[in-house]
Amino acid sequence: MSVLKLALKFVERDILFKKLVAALTILAIASGVAAFISLRILGIGSRTAAMQIVEQVLPGEVLVYGQGIYDVSEDVVRDLEKLPGVEKVTPAILVTGYIGRNSVFVLGVRPEDLKNIVSRYVAGSPFTGLSGPYAIADLGLAEKLSLKVGDKVAVKPPFGGSFRQYEVVAIAEVTMKIEEIAAAGGYIVLPLREAQNLLGRPGYVSMAVVKVAEGVDPVAMKNLISLIYPGSRVMLREEVIGVVFKVMSLIESLLLTTTMIGIMVAVFGTVSTITSTVREHQREIAIMRANGALRRDVALIFMLEALVYGVAGGLLGVVFGILGAQVGINIVASFGFLNPPLILDVPSLVLGFLMATGLGVLSSVYPVWRATSIRPVEVLKSE
Repeated sequence: MSVLKLALKFVERDILFKKLVAALTILAIASGVAAFISLRILGIGSRTAAMQIVEQVLPGEVLVYGQGIYDVSEDVVRDLEKLPGVEKVTPAILVTGYIGRNSVFVLGVRPEDLKNIVSRYVAGSPFTGLSGPYAIADLGLAEKLSLKVGDKVAVKPPFGGSFRQYEVVAIAEVTMKIEEIAAAGGYIVLPLREAQNLLGRPGYVSMAVVKVAEGVDPVAMKNLISLIYPGSRVMLREEVIGVVFKVMSLIESLLLTTTMIGIMVAVFGTVSTITSTVREHQREIAIMRANGALRRDVALIFMLEALVYGVAGGLLGVVFGILGAQVGINIVASFGFLNPPLILDVPSLVLGFLMATGLGVLSSVYPVWRATSIRPVEVLKSE
């Protein structure tokens, strides 16, 4: 009988004889790999969703801010529209405010720009003028405050000022959800002039979003605007996405650190299982060595067993990882600010499987050393 067939017989007998131990070892490996794959898939989906939101919310490649919260003059907006290479400039106000004791985001936009921030209207219809005591309530905010079309809401600016009443003309799903990670619990959308009057800053906005013409380099446009308006803060849309990604990377790193603990537990569990198997087979190993078996023949048996555990755990981990990623996506989506797609990243799946296989083989190093160090004379003498 060849060494490989003998090794397979050993492995088959061990797994069948110790079904529970084998199953627990495979599950330990699978759980570590599943956590790793789930986080990778969830991270990729979250990044994709965040990038889509930023691109949808910001209808341009360059963002222009003033030094304060809302000190970009509309004269600047008109000047920006005249720059060569600029296709469109969208002014907007975005500040925190209050409806009663509830903190909200107050968003002031022109009627023609509503399409950039509203994905759908649940009830009512949008406002059509730059001014007027009208408001669109975000769906989450409407549910929280039990608002419906026709209700009156009193909105207060973030600093000073007094409450002003607005009629809710629509309930809508607002796509600008990234800020909800940090603070307020919903949006109230006002006509641009009404938002300016609420803040006591007529003629000023929080930011201007510049869309460049096709073929124009956004970086060159950013540099040009910075040169013309040295007191302004100019950012690329990609830089905003980069900030979001940095926050996500930090969270992912913390979660992956926790995952590594599970993987280490799987390694120690596999080492313990293979070491126990070596102790149980000391007599067989001694007989094999006495009959001329080489150290590598003995090593093959236990490395093969560890490899079987690794492969089985890797395959199961890939399946559990995909299922876990879907659960994670549902949890993230339930918070309302991101709706990550399920993207089956093949490199992550392959990496998870190879990691399980590698961990299985790595876990066999110490037990294999123990097995190949057995002295046949000493073992057989004690029998």
